Amino acid sequence: MGWVFPATIDKSPVRKVKVIPTDGCPSLQPYDEKNRNDGDYNDNEVTRYHDAKSNFKSKTKKKYRTSASESTVKKKKRSKKGTDVVSNREKEASISNINDYEGDYSKNFNETNNDPEFEIKHISHGPFYEDFNKDTQVDRIQDMTSPFNTEASVSNVSKGIKRRHISTDDDTDDDDQNTCKKYGEDRHKGFIKDNIEYNIDKSLEKNRQSHLEPFYEDFNKDQFESSYEMTANFSEDTPTFNISKSGKIKYNKSFDDNKSLKINESSDQKNSSKKICLEKIGNVTSNTTGNATNGKGKAELMMEKMGYQAGKGLGKNNQGRLEPVQTSMQRGRRGIGHSYPELEAASLKWDPKEEIIQIKEDMEWLRNIHHHTLTTKEMHDWMVLGPKKETIHNETKFCESKIVKDIINSKTIFDRIDKVEMRRARTRSNPYETIRGAFFLNRAAVKMANMDKACDFLFTKPTNLKNNELLYFADVCAGPGGFSEYVLWRKKWHAKGFGFTLKNENDFKLGDFYAGSPETFHTFYGPKGDGDVFDTSNQEAFRDLIMKHTHGKGVHFMMSDGGFSVEGQENIQEILSKQLYLCQCLVALMIVRDGGSFVTKLFDLFTPFSAGLVYLMYRCFDEICICKPNTSRPANSERYLICKGKRHDTYDVMKYLFHVNKLLLKRDEDKDVMELVPLEELEMEKEFLQYLRRSNNNLGKKQIIGLLKIAAFCEDNTLFEPRQADMRRQCLEYWELPDESRTVPAFCKPQDKIKHLIKERDTLLSYQPQKLTVDNIKQTILSSPYDWLCTPCGTGQFTEPDKMATFYMSMGRRKVYRYIKNSWDQINDLKIELPPDTLVYAEVISETTKERKSQHKIFALHILDAWILGGEDISQKYLPDRHELIKKFCEALWKPSPNDFARVRAKELYPFDPDIDKKIQIFRRLMKNNRPELTCDIPRTSLDDEDTPYFVPKSVIFLRSTSRPWFRYKSRSQNETYVHNSKTNESHYDIRRPPAAEAKFEETFSNSIIWFWPHDETLSMEAVVQFVRAKCLGTNR
Repeated sequence: MGWVFPATIDKSPVRKVKVIPTDGCPSLQPYDEKNRNDGDYNDNEVTRYHDAKSNFKSKTKKKYRTSASESTVKKKKRSKKGTDVVSNREKEASISNINDYEGDYSKNFNETNNDPEFEIKHISHGPFYEDFNKDTQVDRIQDMTSPFNTEASVSNVSKGIKRRHISTDDDTDDDDQNTCKKYGEDRHKGFIKDNIEYNIDKSLEKNRQSHLEPFYEDFNKDQFESSYEMTANFSEDTPTFNISKSGKIKYNKSFDDNKSLKINESSDQKNSSKKICLEKIGNVTSNTTGNATNGKGKAELMMEKMGYQAGKGLGKNNQGRLEPVQTSMQRGRRGIGHSYPELEAASLKWDPKEEIIQIKEDMEWLRNIHHHTLTTKEMHDWMVLGPKKETIHNETKFCESKIVKDIINSKTIFDRIDKVEMRRARTRSNPYETIRGAFFLNRAAVKMANMDKACDFLFTKPTNLKNNELLYFADVCAGPGGFSEYVLWRKKWHAKGFGFTLKNENDFKLGDFYAGSPETFHTFYGPKGDGDVFDTSNQEAFRDLIMKHTHGKGVHFMMSDGGFSVEGQENIQEILSKQLYLCQCLVALMIVRDGGSFVTKLFDLFTPFSAGLVYLMYRCFDEICICKPNTSRPANSERYLICKGKRHDTYDVMKYLFHVNKLLLKRDEDKDVMELVPLEELEMEKEFLQYLRRSNNNLGKKQIIGLLKIAAFCEDNTLFEPRQADMRRQCLEYWELPDESRTVPAFCKPQDKIKHLIKERDTLLSYQPQKLTVDNIKQTILSSPYDWLCTPCGTGQFTEPDKMATFYMSMGRRKVYRYIKNSWDQINDLKIELPPDTLVYAEVISETTKERKSQHKIFALHILDAWILGGEDISQKYLPDRHELIKKFCEALWKPSPNDFARVRAKELYPFDPDIDKKIQIFRRLMKNNRPELTCDIPRTSLDDEDTPYFVPKSVIFLRSTSRPWFRYKSRSQNETYVHNSKTNESHYDIRRPPAAEAKFEETFSNSIIWFWPHDETLSMEAVVQFVRAKCLGTNR
């Protein structure tokens, strides 16, 4: 069942209407506030009308299609429940019409409602709607010359088209009833649904007709004059419409026979019909004009009336263009019609088959065959000075001339290309592009992971790294610090890094180190505070700092990733970067330890200066490799020099480069350093020279292919690289990186964090050490003295709560919390940084140097024992082993001076034996007020200043290292300690101690004992020493 909504042609506001059944057929009535139902038309009123007689299930309402005048009006949400306004009398009156359709009609109605193409349309300017059977392919053909926005399907007329009847006559009721009977007779011929026609209120129709009259006149006079005359040429099978001035549209009675729709002017008047032939061309309907126009379109006829002549241009003087406007070839952000012929030519040269894509790079190493490094005597006359070069066109000694020329030409192509367009094409063309920075700060971190794996983890797992030794590394010219973030992620706090880069805008962004926490990474900017690697004083100060913090050995490896913008000068990037090349290599020779490694970024290696620098590094290391990792974009000149196994006698080469840097700092363009090694010397090194040329040729070819590929992607913005997703997944898997996205660490309350760290063992936090007295000394520490380790502390009976020994937990950087009175309080009185997920048992100590007025005090955190260090649970380890890890942990956290951070130290643990009084030494010193105090020295480290630090002890804490039923004794014959099981009588020397004899953190802490010495008047050090000696020397084991 369908219906039509009347509206005016002049796009006046559409009046709301409500469907009310009248004489068996629903009709449209003007909206009235008295008949208001939820303020809008409700489909359920019509749907229920059919449901009552046809037992249909209520269907989901069809959607409206708003008219042009309603396009900006928001559609109202129609109510799912409506009031059935159909009265019983009206339902009974329509039974006679409904019963005739209980058979085929019921079936057809359900089929039509299930058709997704069938929908109710609401068009303001003369609607005319057609619905089709389920088997009908719906084709809407709109004749724009009709005053009724008519939609029909010519190809499916023969299959049956639902009839729509708009009547303005007074006798519409009789016509409706006759038409309904006719539909009952013709339903077997393919018509669907019913023939119910709608009555339009006379006043509403009168208003509508008054608007349509001028439209009819214009319509009949101008728009159809020629086309109506061509009906003689139409075939008999062509469907036609009969249109009367009264506006009545109906099907011809003989439609089923001749397959046409006649448009009659009136039922009483027999004027000649005007026929319209609709031709379906694809989804577009055109008006066929026929022979009367000689095959010319209406637009062409209109142009002829205005004086147009074929073959001549438009305008008074025929100055208009003769050729049609070509299809726009606009590319990306370019102007319309703008093109780059050189770019088009380059894109045609790109051959996808030449591109090599692989997960594992081929690393070609060049081994140093010389047994000694270069000396000052050998290099004293090697340097060549000359005018500064500003081109590399003739630099073909270390690369094929054709490759150098093609690289320069390929780069030049993009000089005039919009940078945004080029970057987008580069992103789409690179098969490794979607790897990006993975979960790190930037792409540099993934580059380092790529090279580390390609070199079999040369950097993060060096062969010269000893057990329980920190991995020392340096990151030079590498802000914002992607290289370091990767190393810290891989090694956690077991690596200590030193950063040296330009300050401010190019500085390290430690706050963005989400993957690898930066507490053990320390930045340095030199005495001038600018981080300039060219400055010789900065270089020397950085070397001194490294040697101090690495016990005079140097770092295990150094990374450098320096670069700067050379926009518009890409072809001479090598010349502009020569001093940066040199200084990075110079610093590496100054700070890398013997056997260490070095990786640095380079660009083109075509000039003698660059070739000579690589040669000098080749002579200073056991092996070198020039590689371009997958994570480096294939179209740029970037490559990396990897040097492995630094030799010990490289001092002369370092001094030589140091002297060259001083010359370059003069910026004398007439006396620029052109060569570091004479060409004659390089020619003698045939193996090195062949390696360099082979590397330049191979990388140059790959770069040319990458540049041509970008050119092709610039020309065709529909091209894309389909392998990007697979390359990301496979590469990350090969590099042993998780395929994750970068996320900011979530905030967590300390109460929730501690539960996550130690699970259900948080009751241990509130334990207080047992007080040592004369009464319990024999039952506690004297029962087995060798089981205990002790350390002097600053925690006393009257010490402030925030200075007493307790637990400290860190959630990263400055977010450190102290456990006081069963709650976690953030530390505000002490500037300290600890890695996230750290839980230690420690105390705050006031460290002092010198005496009297020269005294200097600083606060420090002294760690007695640890549960978790930087996410690493060490609670199940043996107490001395935990103590060694704590020392390593504190050394990694020690920041270079000057700084305003509190120091973090590991308490020194002493065995409780007869010589305890010699190990815990007490000295009397004068404080600022000349008041004497008993002080205890703090063992110095290589990082301490010359003055020995000390503090005022207030107690001694004892920690048990063996687990019951094991006890430790000392053999007099072997002078070695051993453990004995009191239950099984099993004994083992400490060197072969079973794990069951080792006390874990919980057992050690829960059995700790505190002795408030030296202020305990009942128990002195002398008395304790006597007890210990009597116990130990009297034990016969």
